[in-house]
Amino acid sequence: MVLIDSLWPVSFCRSLAWLNKHCAERFGVTPEPRALADLWGFDRLNLTGASKILFTNGMTDGWSVGGITTNLSDTLVAINIADGAHHSDLSHQVPSDADTPAVVAARQQALGLLQAWLEA
Repeated sequence: MVLIDSLWPVSFCRSLAWLNKHCAERFGVTPEPRALADLWGFDRLNLTGASKILFTNGMTDGWSVGGITTNLSDTLVAINIADGAHHSDLSHQVPSDADTPAVVAARQQALGLLQAWLEA
């Protein structure tokens, strides 16, 4: 059994520099975490007229380095879960005893936003 901590230790530095070094040393590749965002303009959505999009990020997920982690507008919202993992906010069993307080709070925030958007 592989423990998550052995793959993504809590103490590692989650930055683009760390990701580049890790991928080069471990896999011999140079990642392009912003390639799709740059290609499709994800971080410029506020300039395209897009609205009511919610981005959730588990900050212990290695993919969060390339995610949208700041609000782009009042309706293009990022919710960052400090101790969240990859898809921890999308559990198939909601709520779960495994949910951390941060995951529960993120779900409550998301639900509030979605309800407000649907009622507007």
